[in-house]
Amino acid sequence: MPQYEYKVIKIPLIQQTYYCSFMACFGWQVQNMQESVDRVVNRSMGFSHNTNFGSFNATTYFPSHTNHANTYGYSRNHGWGSQMNMDVTDVETSLTVTFFRDVAIPYRGELVDIENRFFAATPAYLQRCGRDNKKNESQWPERKAVEACADAGRAVLARRQQQAQNPVTTQQSAQTSTTTTTQPQTPVQIPSEPASAAIREIEVTHNVFQSNQAGLQIRLNFSIKNRKGIQCRAVAYFFDEAHKPLQDVNQHFQTADGKVCVGSTFQPGFEETFYNNYILFLPYSELDQKDGEYRLGLNTMIYDDVTKTFLASSPEVFFRYTQSGQSKRGEMISASTIHTVITEKPKPKEKTTSTTPTKSVVVPQRPSFKEYSNSFCQKNGWDALNEDRKVFLEGLSYWYKDYQSKEAQELFRKALSMNPQEPIYWSWVCTSYFNKLQFDEAITLLKKGLKELPQHPILLAHLGNAYVRKADLENAQKIADELAACEEKLAKIARYDLLGQIAEARQEYKNAIQYYDQANELRDPEAQKIMVFNQERCRNLMKQGKKAK
Repeated sequence: MPQYEYKVIKIPLIQQTYYCSFMACFGWQVQNMQESVDRVVNRSMGFSHNTNFGSFNATTYFPSHTNHANTYGYSRNHGWGSQMNMDVTDVETSLTVTFFRDVAIPYRGELVDIENRFFAATPAYLQRCGRDNKKNESQWPERKAVEACADAGRAVLARRQQQAQNPVTTQQSAQTSTTTTTQPQTPVQIPSEPASAAIREIEVTHNVFQSNQAGLQIRLNFSIKNRKGIQCRAVAYFFDEAHKPLQDVNQHFQTADGKVCVGSTFQPGFEETFYNNYILFLPYSELDQKDGEYRLGLNTMIYDDVTKTFLASSPEVFFRYTQSGQSKRGEMISASTIHTVITEKPKPKEKTTSTTPTKSVVVPQRPSFKEYSNSFCQKNGWDALNEDRKVFLEGLSYWYKDYQSKEAQELFRKALSMNPQEPIYWSWVCTSYFNKLQFDEAITLLKKGLKELPQHPILLAHLGNAYVRKADLENAQKIADELAACEEKLAKIARYDLLGQIAEARQEYKNAIQYYDQANELRDPEAQKIMVFNQERCRNLMKQGKKAK
């Protein structure tokens, strides 16, 4: 499974194209972009003008034989004035761009040296761009310096591609020439167990630049079982508002029947392999749309090249696409990060003596919410529905349609406030915090719940899990000790599971497997079949550690 390194740079918005195009020359791809406001300055300006004039007419009389005077007259005054005010708001923004690159990229040392020279030459070039006319930009020594770095980076990447196309080295050729016989390559054995896969997370980021092309980036986290060494594919399919697949016109990103898609192949290295940050990128130009605004969608699938069947499918993700000439832009309509998906798992093949190839098994449809809610109530012993249970089931109906529904979370909290003695409500509200990686909030909630329901094994198990995910193993161990004092079977299972998580976090995988095995011994037979993935994950991590050594 490839490991990635990341680089985050903060730049003015106007420099977006410059950095994205040049960083691609060193093997970097854009993972995410985020615009932020750095400073807001409000200024007020104003002036006023006033004009006045007037006249005064009067007559003065001096009566004889007196020492006083009488004055009679009138005055006129005229004037006008004007005033103007203007408010100006200056907003300074910046763009934070996250790049990623395969850590094991060939000639990485050379690329890092060239990249450092590029960053050293960039300030002088950008300063001249802001100062001088760009008429003779190609003749600037500053421009030639950054172009030289880009050309050197492209040459290294071209050398890498040539090496990938010709993997046989000179030494291997020499060995082949001196050997009279060659051993045939052992074909990959198809596992007897049925293949299965699960897409755990899908994140779609719009307006990402790659190779100077704007497009959308799909990041997948998924796992696949029983396909070690067998070629599989991760594929994203695109459709319009009526769920009609988009038609490809240039034969670049297409399916066998000419529909728009993007995908890549991979070969799992273990019996159960986990892929994190698996990236697919589709340029907007490959959506092949005319100018206008569209509501489009996509969904991703994991495909097995041997059995020719789909092993897993993600929920549909919708987005708004706008195109006007060379301007192309995407915008999310539904949530861009989905953590739970519908997983398709083929059934085991039945043994047969017939040579007729078997047809692929039709995967059963997802049950209706009525069926799911009836099963939920029966499982939890809800024979009668009081008011708080009705509120919770209403929230469950929203959750069943959209796992990230805000309405569902609000109704779960409302049900909890109506009946804080119901542990199921605490558990579901806690899970919503887990999905958002808000472990501090989950810990605060669970401590409050344990005041209402002291020593409840479900709440203690969630609290211990929160501490493990927060890497606070000391407090997680204290919760395991509290679970040891409980006599319930559920508490014993939760304690062994928690001890397994603690040991796994400490990379003590053998101990973790033993704890998980002890937990499974206490479970029902059906649950044992499901929960063995903990042990398998630890075994895969042990194998990866040995290979790294």
